[in-house]
Amino acid sequence: MFIGAINEKLRKYFWTHAHMLEGRKCYIGCSGNFTVEQILSQRCKDVEIYSNDVSLYSSAIGHAIAACKLNVEITDPEILWAQKYIDRGGPEMVATFLLLLEMFQYVKRNNDYQERMWQTYLAQWEKIFTKTVDKVNRSIERISIKEYTMIDVHDYFPRTDGVVIGFLPTYVGGYEKLFQKLDESVKWKSPQYDILTTERREATIKRMTEGDYVLYDDVKRELPCIAQCTLYGKRAVYIYSNILFKTGLFRRKVSETVKHYKLLMPKDDIAEDSEVRLLISDTNTVNHYRHLFLSKKIEPTGGDLSILVFAGDQLFGFLIFSGYSKSKGVKDNSIYMLSDFVVLSKYKRLSKLLLMVSKCHEVQKLLQEKYIRRVDTIITTAFTKQPVSMKYRGLYELHKRGEGFLNYKTGFDDTSIKEVTKIWMKRFSNSIPHSKK
Repeated sequence: MFIGAINEKLRKYFWTHAHMLEGRKCYIGCSGNFTVEQILSQRCKDVEIYSNDVSLYSSAIGHAIAACKLNVEITDPEILWAQKYIDRGGPEMVATFLLLLEMFQYVKRNNDYQERMWQTYLAQWEKIFTKTVDKVNRSIERISIKEYTMIDVHDYFPRTDGVVIGFLPTYVGGYEKLFQKLDESVKWKSPQYDILTTERREATIKRMTEGDYVLYDDVKRELPCIAQCTLYGKRAVYIYSNILFKTGLFRRKVSETVKHYKLLMPKDDIAEDSEVRLLISDTNTVNHYRHLFLSKKIEPTGGDLSILVFAGDQLFGFLIFSGYSKSKGVKDNSIYMLSDFVVLSKYKRLSKLLLMVSKCHEVQKLLQEKYIRRVDTIITTAFTKQPVSMKYRGLYELHKRGEGFLNYKTGFDDTSIKEVTKIWMKRFSNSIPHSKK
């Protein structure tokens, strides 16, 4: 129900072993979305739970659970209408914040889609608010805490009379960035605390480990590790503790589906008049071909849209897109291409044909239909230490140079997908079959 970031597999692990904390006092620093509190409340019959956090979002939840009043005043003229819902306090305040956080994704209203989404929230507010309050109530009923406080987590630890539990923000100013728009829109008696820099975070963890502790982290440490989860496309996460939990290890697992498409084989030619066509597929099907044609060092990541590309009736290329990713610099009218790869063939620059296809207006149409918004730019990443990527050079523009990676971008052009093969044959002379050289 609430917004959180604790890995699903490690949540299940903690659920299974929460009974190890039966009869203990548990002090949770950085309660966040109250995941730990929810598990302990449901799994332990005799446990005292003390929660602590400094963010407005978490404090609203904490005050609602503890049935305490929290005074918040909206200062943003655009959402003054929401004050009456916040003034109700408790679950109604939490539901209001949850919906405002959703709405703030569209607050800039830079395009028609964002404008429609913003107006839809306004028009349907009463209906979705009532449903959200019901969900919040059901979640809160499952949580029981002894006390909620708003103390700098560094000063909150240690608590030597019980077990300290925490998942500290993993990047500087984590809370501030996550809830920035909400904090800018209201006025409340916020607690005093120092930004959790890397040094202060390490000092806080050191204070945690002075007594019994359970630490959830994404850093490899010289501490007793009771659980580890490593998934493709995500950072490894760990649970450390000096309490004798049973250990757990969750490894990468990639699901795949085998569908028998006719592939372009190393001996096959692509005729100049071959019709290039697109077929929307699913992640599991593409995963099968990733295993065949991509390096094992490349970790697969699931996108929102997978496209198979055929020349005639032969499958030769794969495109995988993701709708939005701030971390990769994707803007409102852009799309991120997670992966593009081709089969093994006699053609030296077959990948150029695939990239030319990615720029066609037919692909642009598919993307716009999928994401229900305007898409005019593709952004992708080449992981290389070289100054340029020869694969993208000439078709995509170098957008950003970083440590070990290059970001490329391109707009769409007017080339029809029917014309692409002919243009590719003429433009890239090295793309003719090696046997004809």
